[in-house]
Amino acid sequence: MVLKASIQFKLDLKAIKDVSLHEKIKEVLLSIKVAKSINEVSFLRKIRGNDNAYKMSVGFYYLVGIMTSEKELTLMRLLHRDEIMHIIKND
Repeated sequence: MVLKASIQFKLDLKAIKDVSLHEKIKEVLLSIKVAKSINEVSFLRKIRGNDNAYKMSVGFYYLVGIMTSEKELTLMRLLHRDEIMHIIKND
């Protein structure tokens, strides 16, 4: 599967200072990359309300991505679970 990253995702990743979390994220991204389709990635869950949006937890963080084509996932955000709840409450 092809992985692309939004500018915001890159900024979110850069802001994380925990080296072990970076390693976990690398492992997750590698497992997504080697998958042939989204159905092979069992830890990604659909986000209700959008058929193309997916999320997964990595430690206390959520990785959010959008399927932009059948074999392409664009990584949109990587936020701590408290930040995600803050964004949801402010909408």
